[in-house]
Amino acid sequence: MPAPGAILAALALIAGLGIVGTPPVQAASALSWQACASADLEGFDCATLVRPLDRAKPGGASVRLAVVRLPATGTAEQRIGTLFMNPGGPGGSGLEAASTGMLLPPEVRASFDFVTWDPRGIGSSTPAIIDCLAPMPARPATGKVNWQRVLDQRIRDLGRINRECYKTNRTVIEHAGTLDNAYDLDALRAAVGDEKLTYWGISYGTMLGSTYAQLFPDRVRALVMDSNVDPQTTLAALSAGGPAPDHSIGFYLETNSLDDSLKQVLAALDKRTIALPDGTRYTRWDLLDVVAPMVTTPSAWPIAKAAIEDSWLAVFSTGPTREAARQRLTAPKLQSPTTDQNAGVFSAILCQDFADRISRLEMRERLNWSVREGPLYGGSLVVDFLAACSGYEAAKPDPVPSPLAYGPDVPGLILNATRDGSTPYQWAVNMARVYRQMRMVTMASGYHALYMFTGSSCVDDIVTQYLISASTPAIDQVCPFPVPAS
Repeated sequence: MPAPGAILAALALIAGLGIVGTPPVQAASALSWQACASADLEGFDCATLVRPLDRAKPGGASVRLAVVRLPATGTAEQRIGTLFMNPGGPGGSGLEAASTGMLLPPEVRASFDFVTWDPRGIGSSTPAIIDCLAPMPARPATGKVNWQRVLDQRIRDLGRINRECYKTNRTVIEHAGTLDNAYDLDALRAAVGDEKLTYWGISYGTMLGSTYAQLFPDRVRALVMDSNVDPQTTLAALSAGGPAPDHSIGFYLETNSLDDSLKQVLAALDKRTIALPDGTRYTRWDLLDVVAPMVTTPSAWPIAKAAIEDSWLAVFSTGPTREAARQRLTAPKLQSPTTDQNAGVFSAILCQDFADRISRLEMRERLNWSVREGPLYGGSLVVDFLAACSGYEAAKPDPVPSPLAYGPDVPGLILNATRDGSTPYQWAVNMARVYRQMRMVTMASGYHALYMFTGSSCVDDIVTQYLISASTPAIDQVCPFPVPAS
């Protein structure tokens, strides 16, 4: 997620659920596959799926979804169908994450075409949401942080950006929520000729998976819900993810014996920034904005380690060692990004997906809780959750269906780490509570996105077997922490 949106006019509540059954099958638009022109997509086929902008007006304006396919490698007898993948966000580009398909085990590559897409409004799909970039939260470089002041400024900054974003992109934004994305996913399923959906959703992609399950329970073959969002969440409840980075940072520090180093350098940076050779100043937020996302993926651990160790040397060493460390800290990958690349689109979709809005009193209470529970990064993340819908006062949400009780009974695996730095473990427990036929796969770690990204043969084997057989384990599974190679 980072981070972490229903009025279904034609549907009524039955048995506590926001559905009455499976909507009618949608007509499948043709997909004309051709080899992708981009060098980044070598080996992939590309196509465009034309969809109505407004699903209530199939004859009106349309959107064009950019779709990519990595063809199955097996024989006709081996082929099972299509594995669809959504990388989350909300607002993540499937095309940018398409290389994930190359990581899949040979058995999965042989059995499935791997298909992903840019959801409506995103990336290469048209029309795209444009001109919505937001800065990182404005936080003081040194001294005690008044987080209420930071939140107030974030509300003003995002409010201004979101109002302009909505004004520029209103037509597509009001039809770009996860509910529309779920109908698009069903159209994609039909377009490739699969009777039932096989799906892998990561992070906020699990919200898409849950939405699909609510709308089309009879069309589900297999769902892999990887690093989960609570399917019963609200906009306000998403702020419970604020302290999550502290949990994954803590796991990383303990595993790598870097706890003392980070504490020492942050104590120094709280008092004084570091002068770098290029004339800029290195702050505590440069360090934490790098460490927080990097510790959730084992392949990025070396970057987190370099940021901590070079910061420590830049503060506490002397002579050439200190100067070399300060020079290394000028590298962009070790500094806070100048813009939050996803904040604008994140807000646009989140404020479509959820109709509730957070009062100032509740904001203050949730902010105080998040800072207390996540003293390192809880404030930095929660201000984005709390301020996300500032500027969207005039927007008309199209909320996702929130299951009020249990079910429907659809098959699936629910993967989550105990100290996930983006989607707390409790959210996965809540996913399992709603979908009682699904089984959990738990890993003790701070990782976010477990299948094929963590080096865990335990997780990978369970998911691979499930994708091929569509048969869930009899009981929940627990996988040990796979210690990364040094």
